[in-house]
Amino acid sequence: MKHKHRYEAIYHPALTSKTMALGIKAAEIRKCATCQKEMTFVLTKDGWFPLFEDKESDKQDILLA
Repeated sequence: MKHKHRYEAIYHPALTSKTMALGIKAAEIRKCATCQKEMTFVLTKDGWFPLFEDKESDKQDILLA
C-alpha cells in the first residue's frame, strides 16, 4: 500500500570531523510513523536530504518531520 511517509526523528548520531569536512552539518535517523521504515537524513547548507535514494517512493511522497 502506497502512502506518504511521515518521518519523525528517532536518533541523532554524532558526526566525525571528516563528515563535517564534507559539508554535512547534522544527521538524523528518522522513522515513518505509518510503516516504521527508517531513513537517514543529512543536513547540508542547502537543507535536509535523504542520505540514500528511496526507490520505493516518489520524492513527492516524502513529508519531512
